Amino acid sequence: MAAPRCYQNERRHAARGEATGAATMSIQRHSIVTPEAVAVRVDIAELGSRVGAGLIDGLILGGVLTVIQILVGVAGTIGILGLGGDLAAALSVAFLLLVAFGYHPFFEEIWNGQTPGKRAFGLRVIQTDGQPVGLGPVLLRNLLRPFDVLLVAMGAFLILFTRRRQRLGDLVAGTIVVRQPKMAQPSAVPLQIPPDAELPPLDTTLLTEEEYELMRSFLERRWQLAPAARMALGNELGNLAWSKVPGAQAYPWGPEVLLEAVLVTVRRQSLGLRGSVGG
Repeated sequence: MAAPRCYQNERRHAARGEATGAATMSIQRHSIVTPEAVAVRVDIAELGSRVGAGLIDGLILGGVLTVIQILVGVAGTIGILGLGGDLAAALSVAFLLLVAFGYHPFFEEIWNGQTPGKRAFGLRVIQTDGQPVGLGPVLLRNLLRPFDVLLVAMGAFLILFTRRRQRLGDLVAGTIVVRQPKMAQPSAVPLQIPPDAELPPLDTTLLTEEEYELMRSFLERRWQLAPAARMALGNELGNLAWSKVPGAQAYPWGPEVLLEAVLVTVRRQSLGLRGSVGG
């Protein structure tokens, strides 16, 4: 008996992914185990892409700090601040330090492990067990960022030679930087969830392109399946989404509703829409 076409698609995508990975120097495949005891393969970001992301963040942060210094200087010259010279200087330095040290934690918290530089390179910080990074690990890894920056040789050495390409801050905070898979915008698939529906947030970071395509293929062809086959395959894919997509517990209405929500989430991400959907 031939395997369902969606499984054949998955194997074709997997073979293409292996060939791409063999020819790519900037990523490394690595397995992690989630709290649900599910083995997940992720692409570990290596030194080149992390340096590129760091350069973009450095340029943005440098530009922001420069603008702030100019504005503070102009305000002090024309007397807008109304403070003594020493006090104004102290407040200015404190604000600049706050911006400098708060840039990375701020974006990694509100963008779920990404900064503008990481987003440009398709990178994301996650915990070593595959879960989304929380505020505590974000603050801890960035608290040690000055040591990694000042001791460039040590930071580069750790990223190059640790198994999961972790700098000092990552080792202490229990985080890794991964390359987020690029998922193609789904073709028209009949869904029962309206495109503009308010949905509980889902984080699809850990889904591979092959798994996403398998879910999309099932939803596209489910009306052609026998009821028993549709239920069995829907339950299997629903369990996969339940184990790999944080936020899935907010969808108790059956596996197909969860799978549709995954598709809507990815579609909105591909269109650059934030709305009420996480990820």
